[in-house]
Amino acid sequence: MATTNTPLPSDFPENGPDNRGARRRSRHPESWIDELEATLSDTAATDLDDLKARLSDQLHATRRSLRDASDNAGDLMRETIDCTEEYIHARPWQAIGLVAGAAFLFGVIVGRQ
Repeated sequence: MATTNTPLPSDFPENGPDNRGARRRSRHPESWIDELEATLSDTAATDLDDLKARLSDQLHATRRSLRDASDNAGDLMRETIDCTEEYIHARPWQAIGLVAGAAFLFGVIVGRQ
């Protein structure tokens, strides 16, 4: 029996391409806003320069976290596209069948409206 280059479902990682689902996740943006609000409502900080420094540090950390999240999202998107392309090249008929099924369902949904 000849072997094929068709990958098995186990060849595709469950937690995203290259199994990077375990990488460190950034905090939720609302927690950054909560920290800024807490800093602004802190009555112990009477020195305006100290308050400005704390807010500046928190804004820099937020900007850095958002930039990292954007970079991670771009990397994940590129890896997902690469993984999808590999799957389509390995199983072209299944890909054609999936697209045909999705197009049929889309046509049924749009046709009802």
